[in-house]
Amino acid sequence: MNLISRYPALRERAYALFFVGSLAAVGATQLLTFGQLWLVYELTESALMLGWLGAAMSLPNLAVTLLGGVIADRYDKRTILQVTSSGNMLLSGILVVLVLSGDIAVWHILLIAGISSLLNGFDWPTRVAIFPQLVERAALPSAVALHSFIWQLMRMTIPALTGFLLFAAGVGVVFAAAGIGYLMMCVTLLYLPLRPALSASSSVGAGAQILEGIGFILRNDIFKYLLLLTFVGMFFVNSHTQLMPMFASLNLTDEVGLGFLLAAGGVGSIVGTLVIGGMRQDGDLTYAMLLSGVLAGVATVGFTVASMFAWFYVALALQFFAACVGSMFLITSMTAMQLCVPDELRGRVMGIHTMCYSLLPLGGLFLGGVTDLTNIFIAVLVGASVYIVLLVGSLTLKSSLRHLRYATLQQIPRSVDLSIDQSAATSASISHETPVPPRPQ
Repeated sequence: MNLISRYPALRERAYALFFVGSLAAVGATQLLTFGQLWLVYELTESALMLGWLGAAMSLPNLAVTLLGGVIADRYDKRTILQVTSSGNMLLSGILVVLVLSGDIAVWHILLIAGISSLLNGFDWPTRVAIFPQLVERAALPSAVALHSFIWQLMRMTIPALTGFLLFAAGVGVVFAAAGIGYLMMCVTLLYLPLRPALSASSSVGAGAQILEGIGFILRNDIFKYLLLLTFVGMFFVNSHTQLMPMFASLNLTDEVGLGFLLAAGGVGSIVGTLVIGGMRQDGDLTYAMLLSGVLAGVATVGFTVASMFAWFYVALALQFFAACVGSMFLITSMTAMQLCVPDELRGRVMGIHTMCYSLLPLGGLFLGGVTDLTNIFIAVLVGASVYIVLLVGSLTLKSSLRHLRYATLQQIPRSVDLSIDQSAATSASISHETPVPPRPQ
């Protein structure tokens, strides 16, 4: 089976262009993020300050993402992405000037991180809402997997590149490279052919549309519980990457070692993406999410222990494994939701899903605060324990989440009818009591 057969979204010229532009934009986001992390730790050597940077990277995003989903559903998505990409390019340029002038201060970094987070609150919901304008519905699962692959690929390559750039050229070059990445996204958008959009009515107020999206989530168990588990996993487990400069210090390594630790997570994420991408369409998704989520929590605790004893290569291996299984959970749950959400609500509902990426740096504030009060092991152990307990409880005790399969999810009517009866029908249709369609021969 060749690449195009496995990922039919690549047959679409529009998606292929968007894929290339997204590689540049997501790579730029990674460069900007890790450059800011290193610079703050270099200036302060404080785990708590890394946590405050995480808050600056997340809180503005969380505050506007619901509105960003409404905007994505109502207005031209190309224009939204052009504005957000241009804004991030400008912010990267400001950081370059401040670093080269020697006037950079922590408050500059926090302010710029906050503004970038605000822009991403409109950018990220739009990116996941634009898929129906790029591909046919049959290619939607592959578009989702490839979009996740972009993030994982950049997590693999950019951290290592950032480490080498920091070592060889300094953080100013890192920020300059980020600006170039955002510029490439802006140019790609100019030539992007889009299908006509099915937009939400603009006659309804933004507040009512936000409530409509939230109501849809609360009345459908798939969205309610999978979003909750994704949020908790990002906040309590995956957020350890926000403190990676500290883990590099514990492992007695420098910028290059930091790059390898971050790259190990990126490689693991790509492997997890490929593994879950090859899963049979009639495979038990609930079991896959349960196993991968528990293993992610355990491996993250193991990574912390290895770092405390400065077992660098053991820490690399465990970081790789934690990212691998964590990626499997994230992609499985996200694809399940993409298959079920109505196009008219996609920006709002899947926009809320993008909030999980903001919870990762915000979770760094939690881990940094607990670390200052106790130590890094206690902080990570508490977070992983909370996640595992909630994960096991939700996926084993909630009947509507047992034995989920892609084939079953694709048969659920994608209606914007938010009545209680429709919700009950949706929940019942994915219950383990519903006969599963025959497996393909």
